[in-house]
Amino acid sequence: MKTETLDCIGPLLAVLRAYEALSEVRPTVFHLQGKDFIHFHEAPDGVFADVRLAKGQVRMPATTPQGQSELLERIEATLSTVELHAAGKRGGKSKGRA
Repeated sequence: MKTETLDCIGPLLAVLRAYEALSEVRPTVFHLQGKDFIHFHEAPDGVFADVRLAKGQVRMPATTPQGQSELLERIEATLSTVELHAAGKRGGKSKGRA
């Protein structure tokens, strides 16, 4: 991926890297629970993200700040749910041992 493209989606990548539930397996490729969740690619008409949501894989534009914001809105519910679920499991285990 071109440096200018990475610069364009850099802020979005920083947000995704902050989610503990995601692991970046390669630059711009993130897995959730060991499975492909989101990856980015360049096309002649811009940068796009392919993201796996409840309804299946969705392609969303990620070139503009507006497109990136819409993308984050779509995936944050999924990521928040996964992280809350994981935190509950961790919390439950530590309470059971006390």
